[in-house]
Amino acid sequence: MSPTPEDWLDAIKRIALTDPKRAWLRAHLDALDCIASEADLAARAGQPIEHYRALATELAVALDRDPPADPLDLLAEKAGTAWRLRPALAFALGAHRLMPEAWTRGGKPAADLRPPPGESPIIVLVRPQLAENIGAVARAMANGGLFHLRLVAPRDGWPQDRAWRTASGADPILDAARVFPDTPSAVADCHRVLATCPRPRHIVIPVRTARAAAEDLREINGRGLRTAVLFGPERAGLENDDVACADTLVRYPLNPEHMSLNLAQAVMILAYEWWTATEPTPPRRLQTNETTVATKGQLEGFLGRLVAELDAAGFLDPPPKRPGMVRNLRHWFERGEVTEQELRTLHGVVTELSRGRMRRGRPDEG
Repeated sequence: MSPTPEDWLDAIKRIALTDPKRAWLRAHLDALDCIASEADLAARAGQPIEHYRALATELAVALDRDPPADPLDLLAEKAGTAWRLRPALAFALGAHRLMPEAWTRGGKPAADLRPPPGESPIIVLVRPQLAENIGAVARAMANGGLFHLRLVAPRDGWPQDRAWRTASGADPILDAARVFPDTPSAVADCHRVLATCPRPRHIVIPVRTARAAAEDLREINGRGLRTAVLFGPERAGLENDDVACADTLVRYPLNPEHMSLNLAQAVMILAYEWWTATEPTPPRRLQTNETTVATKGQLEGFLGRLVAELDAAGFLDPPPKRPGMVRNLRHWFERGEVTEQELRTLHGVVTELSRGRMRRGRPDEG
């Protein structure tokens, strides 16, 4: 039975669809009526036709079937001296490219990301399962000023174009990512290794929160030592053998009734703490844009004018209640950091109210 469009879509997702492989599929799909000769396809893809046959063999494995004598027979049928892309595959490729970034590796231009000077933490994803999660991790790393990404035995191989689609422009981090067969080889050149661990283990080992871990990482990297932080697979987290490669555990103090985080969220928390450990932005500030906070003298001048106009309008009558009412007004304006622009606006309000009172025949008696 021939593969269905769903079979093809699943097979395409299972292989490492690199740019050269994508070039073959796009060349065939874009040809008139999806018919092209081998020479035509090779010219469009800029590669020897045998590379297309190698891709066909790889897709056959992903489909769990034996490739035909000529692997291209799996992808296309003969049309004279040319090859016509099989309709089910053409449909699957069309569905796969509904979003333009399926071919262009991301909907945003790549950011100008570069490794910071000196040592900075290496994020190690141990046996990650979904390419989309790897891309989201790169995005979180870029947010927190981290650059170095290592992958241990990614389930679907590497590279995977779907990672670039979810990286939101953090392409340089993915481009520079390194792949290792196991955790010990991934951290062999590191001096200190931390491991995120949501569950307690029966071991004696230092445990840090994300904030404390970020402070430790700053101090360790500041001494020129290389550090790595291990994050486990999406489904079950790190195994005991992975944790055995670490000298410190990192646990996030979250709601004990629901501590579940996805991979990118876990990396984002650590990246945020790493960034804010030396971030000079004050924790609280008043945004005044082009104006400034009014001085107490300016505020006093406005309050004096406001009280005088309220006396003239009779608002502060009867006299026994006047002191308390004035204090309430004063507390209201003194409570916040009123800006000069706000005071100018309030002066304008008082002026117009005073003019309106005069037009209604209630002159200032004071």
